[in-house]
Amino acid sequence: MNDDDLVAGFDAGTLPSFPHESHLRLVFAKLQRMPEAEALASIQAGIRAMAAKSGNPDAYHDTRTVAWFRLIVARAGEGTSEEQLTRHPELTRRDLLDDYYSAALLNSPESRKAYAPPDRADIE
Repeated sequence: MNDDDLVAGFDAGTLPSFPHESHLRLVFAKLQRMPEAEALASIQAGIRAMAAKSGNPDAYHDTRTVAWFRLIVARAGEGTSEEQLTRHPELTRRDLLDDYYSAALLNSPESRKAYAPPDRADIE
């Protein structure tokens, strides 16, 4: 799926699945198409909508969403989302947030509801 199709499917809420790599690619693609703040708001709203549509609105986790977004922003550059992800394979580590957050903070109900800054290392 190319970046245009990924963004269109996400925005329309019609993606058949949304695995980790698609999350990463979506951020890169959105950053190519709109200002950072707008991209973040769009992604937050879309993931919340997906969670609600699946019948599990509590699945949305704001700290995870914002932290991953910030990690990608720090690495974003030119090229398609696939090209950028190839340049930054560390992002495919699903446990990457553990480098920045303690389990206690990341798993807290408060961090699920609102972004919490990392307590282990700054996100670049």
